[in-house]
Amino acid sequence: MQICFLIVTSIAILLANSIKLRATTTRPAFADGHGPGSQVCPMCCQGPAGTPGIPGLPGNQGQYGPAGLKGNAGVKGQKGEIGPTAPVGNPGPKGDDGIGLPGKVGPRGPPGLVGAIGESGVKGEKGDAGETSKNSAQRRAFTVRRITDSDTSTSHTTHLPFDEVETLLPGTSFNLATGTFTCNMPGTYVFTFSVNKEPSFHLWVHLRKNNDAVISGGSNDSGSYEQVSGSAVLDLQQGDSVYLTMSGRANSGSPYHYTSFSGFLLYSE
Repeated sequence: MQICFLIVTSIAILLANSIKLRATTTRPAFADGHGPGSQVCPMCCQGPAGTPGIPGLPGNQGQYGPAGLKGNAGVKGQKGEIGPTAPVGNPGPKGDDGIGLPGKVGPRGPPGLVGAIGESGVKGEKGDAGETSKNSAQRRAFTVRRITDSDTSTSHTTHLPFDEVETLLPGTSFNLATGTFTCNMPGTYVFTFSVNKEPSFHLWVHLRKNNDAVISGGSNDSGSYEQVSGSAVLDLQQGDSVYLTMSGRANSGSPYHYTSFSGFLLYSE
């Protein structure tokens, strides 16, 4: 708004000066011909300088010129030579050994008390050799087998009997008719069994401690012979019994003995 006001003011001043100049150049001439109007203003004559106009507004910024060409890369200087290695200096002379003053000797301690010497004791006689435990030298083991062709049962609590002893160490208690081992030496025992099943029958075999079934094995395959087996490690006390019960049909025979039962003492208490 201020710029517009200045422009209008300048135009008004210029118009006033123009009107004033025109009035001066058209003034009438005197009668004697000597007045100012009788003289013609030469071309070189000019009126007084007008008031300078207000500077114009800045023009728009011109366009940027095209980018100059990229200068050539400078030449890389050569690598300087490696300077000579400085010589190793000679070791300096060894310093003198320091002289220290010896420390003071401490006071001597009082002598210790001499204890009384006791009388020598009488050497005792050599004791008698101890008795070796009978149980530690004894062992327990058995293997029994069947020579009967077959045995059939419909109850899972039926004892599986045996006919023949293969191994029975002295002191081992086994009843062939009931197939029962009775513990007379407490300890840890290992038992295994293997019983053959005839075709067209099922067979279930249970290893029992007293009246409890410890492990069981069985087969329902009626199309072929099957071997049912198992093993267990048992801690037994005096009077415990271990035996097999069966349900189904067990097969055996001689000379191959497909059905057997074994046990042995691992270690005693």
